[in-house]
Amino acid sequence: MSACGVDVAGSAAGLVSICLTAFRGCVQAFEIIHSATHFVSEADSFRCKLELEQYKLMQWAERIGLEKQPEQHLNWSLIADTLKQLQSLLSDTQSLKSKYCLELVQIESDTSEQETGASHNTSFSKLLDKLRPNSRLSSPRIIHNGNGVAKKLKWAAFDKEKAAKLVDDIVYFNHSLFSLLDSVNQEFLRSALASVLRDIIYRSNATSELEIIKQLLRSTYTATSEAVSSAATLKQIRLALSQGYDANRAEESASEPSPRNFIPKLCRLEPALLQRQSAESPVEGREIAHYKSSPVIIEWKLIDWSDQESQKELKLRVEQIAILLAHTDDASLHSLPCIGVLPSDEAYKPRDGKLICHGLVFGLTYLGPASALSWPVIQPLSSLYSEARKPSLNERRNIALALTEAVLQLHTSGWLHKGIRSDNVLFIGNGDSGWESGGTFGPYLAGYEYARPVNHRSEAVTAIPEHEIYQHPRGQGRGRENFRRSFDLFALGCVLLELSLWSNLVDILQRELSESTQNGCPGKEFKDLTVHSKGLAEVDWMRLHSTKKQLLQNDDPKKRGELANVAFHAGETFQKAILLCLYAAEDNRGDEDRGDGLGADEDMGDGDISVQKEVVDLLRQCRF
Repeated sequence: MSACGVDVAGSAAGLVSICLTAFRGCVQAFEIIHSATHFVSEADSFRCKLELEQYKLMQWAERIGLEKQPEQHLNWSLIADTLKQLQSLLSDTQSLKSKYCLELVQIESDTSEQETGASHNTSFSKLLDKLRPNSRLSSPRIIHNGNGVAKKLKWAAFDKEKAAKLVDDIVYFNHSLFSLLDSVNQEFLRSALASVLRDIIYRSNATSELEIIKQLLRSTYTATSEAVSSAATLKQIRLALSQGYDANRAEESASEPSPRNFIPKLCRLEPALLQRQSAESPVEGREIAHYKSSPVIIEWKLIDWSDQESQKELKLRVEQIAILLAHTDDASLHSLPCIGVLPSDEAYKPRDGKLICHGLVFGLTYLGPASALSWPVIQPLSSLYSEARKPSLNERRNIALALTEAVLQLHTSGWLHKGIRSDNVLFIGNGDSGWESGGTFGPYLAGYEYARPVNHRSEAVTAIPEHEIYQHPRGQGRGRENFRRSFDLFALGCVLLELSLWSNLVDILQRELSESTQNGCPGKEFKDLTVHSKGLAEVDWMRLHSTKKQLLQNDDPKKRGELANVAFHAGETFQKAILLCLYAAEDNRGDEDRGDGLGADEDMGDGDISVQKEVVDLLRQCRF
């Protein structure tokens, strides 16, 4: 190596050493600031923001290998300048006092915790440390002065607005460091940050913590912050409803944000303003109608009128679902906006008089003004497999991704769908615009009539063979287990399997049954066993359910059967996403229930949403 090359290498090594020293100084300064005692209650948000910015800085350093094998192509001179400015910002006590009105003073270490303040950690910090136990460096919280006498710090003055300005300045320097990375590393950090914030939302059980997370998302560089923030709001809604929030209640909690700030108002619609296509009494299911001259979709739910206790509980659940689905600000929920509920009415009582209907009403105003002669057309995914137009693999992947994002949002916020199947995936056309012409809106995940929060009592689903085929085997029969997130994932996996092969699940299982039977009985002739050739009335449902169980017992699903065909039709990445969904319950991943699913909130259990996140990531990686 020439002398010039040695000088360059030495200069680069020197810059990296300067960067490492400044980085460690930043981390220690972060620890000193957010471990200071005597924080006033309104400073919780400030401390959480500091903890997030420290986490982002440390993830950035880990990504570039600052302490191990630093990347050589980076602009280390600019990184050094930025880190030194950030260190100065955090550690200059005179500047903190004069510019941000934040004054730190020392106190003796033997001062009791009761006198100096409560725990140094916020709930956010504890959740972050639990999720990423190695995310923090070991840095002392006790500062030793020149005489070796242990000292602690406390805040003598704290200005909320000036503290917010300090956070903004820290965000600026963190973002400057982030912008020096290449696009691959930037995307990695975006995804990692969104993932950890989503995990914190999943595990948080306080609306105040979720409100702080939503504030944190406004200063992050993740492209998915809108979806993660929406999940936080959905979780807030779920927690408030689970705690018995009453929209008419006057009192508010001083420590919790008012539910009025994030819970949409429940709208009870007037039956007199509804124009239905049929004069017949409604049945459980879905229909198109007009409300105030605008097109709507109604999902009817039948409730036993004779059981007063059950009627009250299920009516409340319908209203809760309506409130949940009224929150559709973010497209990642992939649901039609619920404009309200149709309350029980004599006109909606079925003929036997024992059941009564409640209706969830979804708006379709984007389709244009309604008229008596123009009714929107609902086309469920299950009806499209026999249509002439066959979607591209890219289009099918987009449908799969939309459904998976919706399930991720629901599960993050603590809701179970319980009705995922292809006839609840809707495409909506208007007039001559439909699937064949490529003019439909969608996909929209519908069929929420049995949806519930994870900690609410489970309701038995109406036994319909073509619906039960999507249910996990452990969720069926006399000894069925309580419904859980992994059962939703199984149903999602069934729909993804349909999309990959562009065939309905019954046909897929019929082919699987035919192949396994043929392999077991060589020489015997078999004909095509499809729904189109035989019809649902002739389907042997018991054998199909047995075949479904065998899919989960396949020792190598990638090499044989219909699951093996997925790799050929849609690629190995798509196949992996399907297998993750189908086998989630067997792997004990994606679950939080540890018993009967009743009573206390299970979100702080051993389960997680790693499967849901991984499936979303895999489908995003698919390139065709």
